[in-house]
Amino acid sequence: MGRATRQREAVSAGVRTFLREPTNVVLLVVLPPLVLFMYDLALGPITEAPGIEFVPGGAELGGALFATAFLSGLLGVFQVVGTVDSDRRLVVCGYHSVGVLLARFLTILLAGGLVAGITFVTFLLRSNITPERPALAFGVLVSAAVIYGLLGICLGALVGRELEGSLVLVFLADIDSFGAIGAVPTENDVLEYFPLATPHDMLDATVYEGTVSGGDAVTVAVYILVLGLFAIGAVLIGGDSI
Repeated sequence: MGRATRQREAVSAGVRTFLREPTNVVLLVVLPPLVLFMYDLALGPITEAPGIEFVPGGAELGGALFATAFLSGLLGVFQVVGTVDSDRRLVVCGYHSVGVLLARFLTILLAGGLVAGITFVTFLLRSNITPERPALAFGVLVSAAVIYGLLGICLGALVGRELEGSLVLVFLADIDSFGAIGAVPTENDVLEYFPLATPHDMLDATVYEGTVSGGDAVTVAVYILVLGLFAIGAVLIGGDSI
C-alpha cells in the first residue's frame, strides 16, 4: 500500500471514528445555530451599557465568530481525547505515527470547515447584512476555526480529559470573543493579542468593506503556524503520545 493510500485510509478512519460519536455530530449540525442565538441573547444587555457601541450587525458577526471558534475548539479537544485508542490501533497495523497525527489534524480541519459553513449560512439567514465579499468572510471564519481547532488539540493533549479541556476552552473563548468585539472596555492592549482579535478585524473588513489587510492575513498565518507547532509538540510529547 502506497503512502498516499495509507494517508487516505488514516483520514477515512479518523472521520468514521469522529462521526460515530453522537456528541461530535451534534456539535457539527445542531449547536452552531443554537450558539449564535444564545450569544445574541447574552450580548443584548451589554449593547445597551454606556460606553459600549456596536455597528449594525456587530453582535451577529461576533456570534458567528464565537460559534465557529468555540465549537471547532471543542471538536479539537474531543477528537484528541477520544481517538487515542483508534490511533494506536492504526500504528499497530503499520501506519506511521506522523501520518496518523496528520490524519487527525486533517479531520479536525474538515470538521472546522463544516462548522464555519453552517455558522456562516445561519448568520446570513438571521442577519439583514449582506457581506461585501462573502467568500472572504467565510475564509476568515475558517481561519478562526483552524486557530481554535489547534488550541483544542493542545488542550486535549495536555489536559487529557474532555470535561476539563472543555471548561478551559469555554473560559478562553468567552474572554477572547468579548474582548474582540469591544464588550470588555479596557485600555490594556493585551486583548489585542488574543486569538480572535485579528480574525474579528478581518471579518468586519470583509463584510463591510470587502477588503482584507495583508498585515492581518500574515498575523493569522503566523498564529496558525505557531499553534500548529505547539499542537504537534503537545500531542507527541504530552500525555497523548501515539
